[in-house]
Amino acid sequence: MSRLTARARRDSQTPLPASLAGQLELVRPPAPGQLELVRNFLNTLDVEHGADALDGPEPLAGWLRENGLVERKAALRPTRADVERVRRVRDALRALAQRNNGIPCECEPAVLEAASRAAEIAMSFDPHTSTSQLRPTAPGVDGALGRIVSAVHAAMADKTWLRLKACADDGCAWIYFDHSKNGCSRWCSAETCGNRSKVKRYRERQAQAAK
Repeated sequence: MSRLTARARRDSQTPLPASLAGQLELVRPPAPGQLELVRNFLNTLDVEHGADALDGPEPLAGWLRENGLVERKAALRPTRADVERVRRVRDALRALAQRNNGIPCECEPAVLEAASRAAEIAMSFDPHTSTSQLRPTAPGVDGALGRIVSAVHAAMADKTWLRLKACADDGCAWIYFDHSKNGCSRWCSAETCGNRSKVKRYRERQAQAAK
């Protein structure tokens, strides 16, 4: 067990998901509501260690089932093309999370718009609560992606999306929810990535002064 994982387990009673074991998953509290699902989805890519939890059709099917995006007993046989499509959606959303932290990067909104069309998203209304929500009607991978982009849409509407960020350390880029009062947190962990960034800047200043 890594040092960060051990610390995370001490800070929370929630068990670490098996697919993300050894990561920064619990260093911070979870994101609110369905935004936590989105955060988990984005963190299936571990930039620091070069690992991808969605590296093939079977891992993708397993992750979708584990996270309740498809019925466990439903027939689901993703293709390699499905894997690549899911990864493109993930990349587009990760880029938006980077932009939430002031990191300039290109984003492909057309990828997200295509995913919403394929999900056949409709609106559902609850007369008891006088609320409405987006609901994907397509099955399988398309419906699963529809639930993810619908959660993003809801978070954008209530402004919580702006606090879902990618760590400013480009060697980490872990996705976290910024619970700070002023919403100005820059790193997934001040003790690790934050300190590493400060040391890097200090060394750069020392190098410039030595010239």
